[in-house]
Amino acid sequence: MKNLLRLLLLIFFSNFLVSCDPSQHISFINKTDSDVKIKINLDPKVKDIQLYQNAENDSIVYNLKKNDTAIIYCGIGTWSTNETAKFANSINNLEIETKDTKTIYKSKKSIKDILDKNVQGVLVKSLIKINIE
Repeated sequence: MKNLLRLLLLIFFSNFLVSCDPSQHISFINKTDSDVKIKINLDPKVKDIQLYQNAENDSIVYNLKKNDTAIIYCGIGTWSTNETAKFANSINNLEIETKDTKTIYKSKKSIKDILDKNVQGVLVKSLIKINIE
């Protein structure tokens, strides 16, 4: 009887851990002492439904105050290199503007590189966390 109970608990928890897919997010965190503007110009040829929910026309703009965070929900799953490539292909460019500098990631490769560099997690890589300093 004890073995049957242990087996049922093992099956239940194994199924619970395997069957739940995490949600994918990208967070931009303003760690500067002033406002930051983030502008994501979307590729109109690639209609990513998750991105266009946050878009106005073909861009997403966030104006972050000091210590603010902007979070983009990107669907279900984890951030593999294929997923970051797919996301990067749906963006024309990414602009991050602080009071002193403006950084523009123009190529799909540079966008993919910043995404890959900031993937968080060991087993479940469901968050891309971009700190703006």
